[in-house]
Amino acid sequence: MHAVTAAFAGLAILVYGCEQHMPHAFTWPSTGNIQHTHPKPPEGGYYKNWDPYAAKVIVEEIELTNFAQTQHLLVATVVDAEGKPLKNRRVEWMLSRGGVGEIVEVDESGWRASRGYKVNNEYAVSHTGNFEHTLTMGTEDTSDDVVIGKGQTWCVITSPVEGDTNITVYVPAIYDWNNHKVFLTRHWYDVAWTFPEPATNPVGTSHDFTTMVMKHSDGSPLADYDVTYEIVDGPDAAFADGKKVTTVKTDAAGAATVTLTQAAAVAGTNNIKINVARPANEQCCKPGVQIATGSTSKTWVAPEIAITKDAPAQSAVGVNFDYAILVTNPSSVTATNVTVSDVLPKGISYVSSVPQAKVDGQNLSWSLGDLGGGQSSSISVKVKGDEVGVFENCADVAADSNLKARDCASTRIVNAQLVIEKTCPAEALICETIPFKIVVRNTGDGPATNVRIMDELPEGLTTLDGKQRMTFDAGTLEPGQAKQATYEAKASKPGEFVNNASFTADGGLTGKTSCKTVVRQPALEVTKEAPEMRYVGRPISYKITVKNTGDAPARDTVLVDRMPAGAEFVSATDSPQQGQGTLTWRVGTLAPGESKTVEVSLRSNVAGTLKNVATATAVCADANASGSTDVKGVPAILLEVVDVDDPIEVGATERYIITVTNQGSAPDTNIRIVVELPSQLEYISSEGPTQATADGKTVTFAPLPSLAPKAVATFRVNAKGVEVGDSRIKITMNSDELTSPVQETESTNIY
Repeated sequence: MHAVTAAFAGLAILVYGCEQHMPHAFTWPSTGNIQHTHPKPPEGGYYKNWDPYAAKVIVEEIELTNFAQTQHLLVATVVDAEGKPLKNRRVEWMLSRGGVGEIVEVDESGWRASRGYKVNNEYAVSHTGNFEHTLTMGTEDTSDDVVIGKGQTWCVITSPVEGDTNITVYVPAIYDWNNHKVFLTRHWYDVAWTFPEPATNPVGTSHDFTTMVMKHSDGSPLADYDVTYEIVDGPDAAFADGKKVTTVKTDAAGAATVTLTQAAAVAGTNNIKINVARPANEQCCKPGVQIATGSTSKTWVAPEIAITKDAPAQSAVGVNFDYAILVTNPSSVTATNVTVSDVLPKGISYVSSVPQAKVDGQNLSWSLGDLGGGQSSSISVKVKGDEVGVFENCADVAADSNLKARDCASTRIVNAQLVIEKTCPAEALICETIPFKIVVRNTGDGPATNVRIMDELPEGLTTLDGKQRMTFDAGTLEPGQAKQATYEAKASKPGEFVNNASFTADGGLTGKTSCKTVVRQPALEVTKEAPEMRYVGRPISYKITVKNTGDAPARDTVLVDRMPAGAEFVSATDSPQQGQGTLTWRVGTLAPGESKTVEVSLRSNVAGTLKNVATATAVCADANASGSTDVKGVPAILLEVVDVDDPIEVGATERYIITVTNQGSAPDTNIRIVVELPSQLEYISSEGPTQATADGKTVTFAPLPSLAPKAVATFRVNAKGVEVGDSRIKITMNSDELTSPVQETESTNIY
């Protein structure tokens, strides 16, 4: 009961699983030796459509002829109802008994134990593949490689002898009996052949066609094979026996030859069908067999002559133009004694030609000799239009066999007139680009060709890429048509610039024009007045003046004063806009010679040199100026002394703390502290920012190099009380900035 349930459970998975799974394999994913598997599920699933996806098996070329002692590859594809190839489907290959041939190899790709296998020479099993792969024949020639796609599998058969192989290709997974098998036939013959190549010959000649028949196995000739030639179409022709269909037997060399002849010398092509058959052998009861069908052709060609003449549709009076003459022989037969003649109409003058023509007034002629089949010869004639009008010119070609041809070309000769205009601004600033526009217009009734514009820039003007000469090709201008060229230039100096432009065109057309631009330049000058010295915390006043010293208005003038680090804004005239460390005045336009002055007051709480920079900018101009002020500070040293343990007993230690504070705005330097002890105290130790030395009752600290504003230096002296009484310690301080010593005393009671 459990086994049956498991079988049906497995069947359900097979039926309703992925269409690319292998529905009938119960050995997945085992590996190892090949296992012969059943093609269908066990009882219960066997009678159902257990693989609803598989719909049809396809094998191309139902019937085919192969050479004996060769091998032939059969490829089968299993598809679903929509024609999509299916992977992992079992395919069985069966060769019918009674025929020739055997299975050589079958598709064993994959790594399942249930992969393909050959049971015997008449029966084999394989599975459609999961991946695309390429079968090679083991040769260096890749042209015989075969690509096997997903959902395909293959089998290789052969036959050492002549005969027929009947193959059945069967897919058990396909439920529809009308689609689950394909029947194939392969004919094996030890016969090879070569058909004659197509030929081309002059009309009126005959031609032999030879078909060779030989054994495929060793190339030895086969005699007495029937080769039938049939003229399918083309001009009237026949074989040597006067028939359009004839059969000849191969001779001892395996050759079957016929001769084809035209009824009349007419150009055209005869297509010929060829059939090779092995005749019946009644002695050994072998029926006749058709071996191969092919074709060839015979093309009859005659000499031909053709000529084409090309000319421009229009040209201008006095302008050279070309007639192009091309003589061709479109056939494969030589045309002999080819000559060309050309009569120029009145109003057209001959200038030159290549090759050189024989000239007789308006009559031109050339002798080209023989022109081989497929060859051509060209003639170029240069002429000039002398008057307005439409002129048709014809060229004739002639050759032997009464061959003639003619072609004509027309050209309209017109007259063109050109005018040129140039525009530019009357004034510009030196920093601005100067736009130029040149327009050339055809006011005549004919096109102007090869129109070219030249523009020479005067010294001091160049294009944006540094050129002083500009050239524009306008090409052809039709009547009433105009073209323009534009570019921009820049000036390297102010002044007046006259710019000339000209044009040339075919027919000697020329003209010129000019325009003038005055280039001006504004120039800014900035001056700044600043005091040489101020003390820390005192106002510093600056006067800033910006002036236009150029010959053009300075538009959009802006004055910016950048305050130095450490400076504070106090006040300014004309209400500047304040930013991060900047004061900005929008002055507007300054006329030539006009100036503007503003005043600024700053304050610095730090000593040092303040450098104040003012910058002025305007359209096409800028300038700056700076002023420096030395800001000085004043040192102010405070000396303080504290006895920590007052009063003390005899023998106890008193600690003295000496504090030096710079209360000023400038550093003090070389600060020196000297401590004098009274008789009641005895020196014990000291410490401070500098090293101290004791000499009896006097303690001297090494000079302190510098004390910054608001900085504090602390010195300590420890002394022992040795006598009872009111003792007074004396501290003296000197520095580079002090004009006189500073002294301080501190009283300590000893008991």
